[in-house]
Amino acid sequence: MLKGILVGLGVVFFLIILVKAFSGGGETTTTTTNPPVTTSTTAPKPKPTNTQTTKPTPEPTTPTTTTPPAGGYQNADYTVPAPNLNPPDLPLPETYGDATDWMVNNPFYLQAIPAPVECQIPDINPIAASKTDLQTYLNDSVACLMRVWGPQLQAAGFNASRPSVTVYSGQIQSPCGKMPSQNALYCSADQQVYYATDLPDLFPSQATDPMVPVAVIAHEFGHAIQAQTGILYSEIIWQHTDSDNGDDASANDLSRRTEQQADCFSGAFMQAISLSIGLTLDEQAALAQVFYAIGDDVLSGDPNYDGDHGHGNNRVHWFQVGLAAPTAGSCNTFGPNVTTDQVR
Repeated sequence: MLKGILVGLGVVFFLIILVKAFSGGGETTTTTTNPPVTTSTTAPKPKPTNTQTTKPTPEPTTPTTTTPPAGGYQNADYTVPAPNLNPPDLPLPETYGDATDWMVNNPFYLQAIPAPVECQIPDINPIAASKTDLQTYLNDSVACLMRVWGPQLQAAGFNASRPSVTVYSGQIQSPCGKMPSQNALYCSADQQVYYATDLPDLFPSQATDPMVPVAVIAHEFGHAIQAQTGILYSEIIWQHTDSDNGDDASANDLSRRTEQQADCFSGAFMQAISLSIGLTLDEQAALAQVFYAIGDDVLSGDPNYDGDHGHGNNRVHWFQVGLAAPTAGSCNTFGPNVTTDQVR
C-alpha cells in the first residue's frame, strides 16, 4: 500500500527555495508528482532592507576534539568510493508503523559523530571560480562527507552511496524536473545533488566564504543520509498522507523536521572536519548565520510565516546542535521530545 503512494513521486528536497508564492497563495512543491509541479521555480527575494539586522548572535560552539588523538584521524582507513551514478534503490517502509519507526528510532541514530576526520579541500572563491572549478571543489567536499558518514552508514547496516554534484546556471532539467535558480537540492529520483551558481545571492555578505557552499552541500548530503536510511521516504509517506487529509500544518511540520535534521547533519559534518581544515569558532558562527539567512521567516519577510523549511533561529539552533553532537541521534528532529515550536 505504501509503495503505491510513492509511485510517480519525484521527491525533491530544496534547501533554499520557498515554493509557496507569498503574494499569490501558490501551492508548495516540496514533494512533486512526476512530472514535477512547476508552479514556482524562483526563490522569493529578501526585502530590499537588510532583513538580517535582527539575526541572532549565538555563541560559537567549541569543536568536540581540539587535537588529533594518538591514533590519528578517525575513519582514516576508509576508502572513499567514486560518485555512484547508478545507485541501488532507496529503502521503502512497508507499513505506516515501519515509517514512523524508521523516522523516530532509526538505527543510524546510534552512530557516533567521528571527530576529528581529515578533509583536504583547497580554498576557493565561490563566486569568482569557474563553474568547472566550483563543481570540482564541491565534489571534493562530497569525498570528505563520505569519509565522515560512509563508515557510520555502513556500521548501521545501510548502503553508503556517494552522490555527484552538478553545478548549473539558469535552469536545467533533471529526473526530478526543472532545477530552479538560487537553489541547491538533493534529487531522490537519481540520488544526486544539484547546486545553482547564483545561490550566494541569498547571502551576499558571506558569498566569498569557501566553506559556505560546503555547508550547503553538507545539508544536501544530509538528505542523502535520510534517503539511504529510509527516513526520507518514511517522512514523505506521512507528509503525503497528511496533505491528502487536508492537514497542511502537520505536513509542513514534518517537512521542517526533515530540513532541520539536514541542518543538524551539516553542523555535525563541520564538527568532524573543523580540526583538519582549521575552522575557527568565529567561522563556525558565520556558517550558522547562512542557515539563518535562508529561514522561512527571513526570506519571506514575515516573522509568522508557516513554511516547510523552518525559521532562521531554529535552523541556526539545529546546525549548532550538530556542531556539538556526540551521536547522529542528537539530530533526531522526529523524536517525541522535539516540539513543533523547536522546528517551526
